[in-house]
Amino acid sequence: MSTRERRSAAPDPVLARLPVETARVALLRDARSPRLDGTDPARVARLAEIVDELPPIVVQRPAMRVVDGMHRLQAARSRGRASIRVRYFDGSDEDAYILAVRLNVSHGLPLPMRDRLAALSRVLQAFPHWSDRRIAATCGVSPGTVAARRRRSGDERLHVNTRIGSDGRRQPRSAAAGRQAAAEFMRRNPEASLRVVARHAGISVGTALDVRRKAAHGPTGPDPGGDRPEPDAAAAVLRDAAARVEQLARDPSLWGSEHGRAVLRLASATLGLTKRSEELADGMPDHARRALHDVARACALVWNRCGDRVGGAGAAAPPPGAPDRPHRPPEEENGEP
Repeated sequence: MSTRERRSAAPDPVLARLPVETARVALLRDARSPRLDGTDPARVARLAEIVDELPPIVVQRPAMRVVDGMHRLQAARSRGRASIRVRYFDGSDEDAYILAVRLNVSHGLPLPMRDRLAALSRVLQAFPHWSDRRIAATCGVSPGTVAARRRRSGDERLHVNTRIGSDGRRQPRSAAAGRQAAAEFMRRNPEASLRVVARHAGISVGTALDVRRKAAHGPTGPDPGGDRPEPDAAAAVLRDAAARVEQLARDPSLWGSEHGRAVLRLASATLGLTKRSEELADGMPDHARRALHDVARACALVWNRCGDRVGGAGAAAPPPGAPDRPHRPPEEENGEP
């Protein structure tokens, strides 16, 4: 038995609570397996040699359809066994399919990527309200793959504003969308409690409180997203900062010193975060959002203080009349490649 097969002997946490029973092989129906090519005869032959050592298969009741373990069932059949050890799963056909995908991804014979993508399409159609991360964890793909498949789909059902994560909590598709929904709900229902607002908008109570505080600054309230630059302006600021870091990285006085390299690494990591900031923020559990909000603000404060210090008395002032832009090498100033 391979290392992966030994790991499969440890049951899934959900299945571990189910008792091991015995079922007649003749009564079991073949699985609606996520494996597009079905069972592998060579693997069945290998398992037939150790059929008594194999873990129980999973069977859906009352249909008596195999959820996980078709190779093990075929091995038992090939040895003429009349019975096999099973764990019974009581659930719908869709729930059984989800369990089959999850188990095939996590143990036994690795599920090929072609099969994982086919499973992704089916799961996305059956559970469009699930978050990208939840579907990704089920199908053994990346959240980006799920998001791309969702974007390319023309099915409006897949583009839901509120999604359910693996923890069962409803979360808005983006923080901005959740805040906007909360602000609109508050305007229509000014007496609603923060818990009611949070539940309606799919955000945390702390975020609902933050939206209410900001709305109190004016008759209609400021943008619920906060006092941030317009998207185009913010993108321009970030592009300029990234260009400056690239230019600074070519400065020997920086990359040649320990302190300079440390600052360049931190700046690059911070700018790299901007590409995934919404994805990462949306994936955080509700109970941690307030603490992470405070941590993010503190990190921003540290960068501001660092910027004030390096831009203070020790910073070399540009010559009179010089434009306010980063230094460019002479060959770039002359327009040469």
